[in-house]
Amino acid sequence: MRLGVFCPVDSYPENGPPQALYGRVLDEAVHAERVGLESFWVAEHHFAPYGVAPDPAVLLSAIAARTAHLRLGTATSVLPLHDPLQLAETYALLDQVSGGRLEFGAGSGYLRYEFAGFGVDPAEKRERFDEALDVLRVAWSGRPIRFSGRFHRIDTPPLNVLPLQPGGPPVHVGITRAPAAPFVGGRGLHLANVPYITLQTLPELADLVAAYRQALPPGVRTQVTVAMHTFCGTEPWRGPDDPAYAEVEAALDRYLRTRVVPGARYNGRPIARDFVLFGNHEQLAARVRALGSLGIDRLLLLASFGGLSGDVVTASLGRAARLAAA
Repeated sequence: MRLGVFCPVDSYPENGPPQALYGRVLDEAVHAERVGLESFWVAEHHFAPYGVAPDPAVLLSAIAARTAHLRLGTATSVLPLHDPLQLAETYALLDQVSGGRLEFGAGSGYLRYEFAGFGVDPAEKRERFDEALDVLRVAWSGRPIRFSGRFHRIDTPPLNVLPLQPGGPPVHVGITRAPAAPFVGGRGLHLANVPYITLQTLPELADLVAAYRQALPPGVRTQVTVAMHTFCGTEPWRGPDDPAYAEVEAALDRYLRTRVVPGARYNGRPIARDFVLFGNHEQLAARVRALGSLGIDRLLLLASFGGLSGDVVTASLGRAARLAAA
């Protein structure tokens, strides 16, 4: 099981200006590499404190300058909101300056106010996503870029800067609906998911992974990546309202209460406990083994949420890093 970090870059006014938050994100990434975690992924969001990294490439470039081996992921680049040719150039440049460390997560988006802000009809998002992804893959191939679709018509020479990774970085498609998994598999692309948004139980996650795997073209090898809220403590977790976990449970409540995912709450109507990784090393090691048995290849630790202090987050990640051997 590969272990990485997913950082939503969620902002709370009382925690200081965005500049201070970005500094904490950079410190978190440097610490993740230091303790042996393999990747660091940043969310793209617009127009709300839900996430304040509107251009993950900028933040990931800063992380690239401070690290040497950490894989750098977008989770996810919302393709319908952007010019795909410009995205192709931006992320090719990031792959170059990072030494070929980019993992490109792509999604069609799910927040209506983001579409409204960019003047894009959400009803068009699936077709816009498909077209943009096709443009990206042609552009990263190094061939002349010729594409004619409903939203994009391009006839241009090859990019003058190509990704360092031949053919482009790995492409991970993020989904928020379980029925989308076979469509991603059918295209032979990697799959990414934040289960609490989509599912309620581990058996549902197992079904999603199985449906994805069954749809893969013969002989194609891919990866399944999932992200879960995580805190690795020194004491066993005994469930919601455990006094030893009061601070992180309050932070999770705050994170979900201020998010815009319908129905996502912790106390009252909790998100599924299957998708909250709280506990000591032994508890989390058992959970990681269970996730591996479902066919999941990479687990992203969503360790910074709800305004948790940097010290709390780095201590948790330091303990959690040992789970890679679980």
